[in-house]
Amino acid sequence: MKLISLVLLMALTSLASAEQANSGHQCAPDGIALGGYDAVSYHQGERPKGGDPAFSAEVAGLTYQFISEDNLATFEASPEKYLPVYQGWCAATLSMGQLTCPDYTNFKIENGRLLLFELAGFTNGRSLWNSDPEGFRQRADSNFEKLVH
Repeated sequence: MKLISLVLLMALTSLASAEQANSGHQCAPDGIALGGYDAVSYHQGERPKGGDPAFSAEVAGLTYQFISEDNLATFEASPEKYLPVYQGWCAATLSMGQLTCPDYTNFKIENGRLLLFELAGFTNGRSLWNSDPEGFRQRADSNFEKLVH
């Protein structure tokens, strides 16, 4: 079943274009990172919370929004702790050599870092990742260097 899900996910993600990879697309055409979710809130509970434009910070050309002044201050004190791994691309599909935008509510905090995952049909990128986190991480790290940097 995992192999079928993996094949299905790879087929669905083959739609990611080379233009996305080469343009530095961050899954934020409006410039709002994480679909407007508060990056700190991912570390505070089971679900991220939508941010408020009144509490925002810009990093690398993207605007991050927060639910409160406290969360904004927490982020500004240590942004690298809260920025998503792989610049917010889906970690599982990146490990397969594709760049796809995640579902911002499908995430995992792994070793203190935010990983985001796509949901494609019946396939959950997070479930695939959890089947072999070390293998997926190694492939994603390698592909990130090739596709994004």
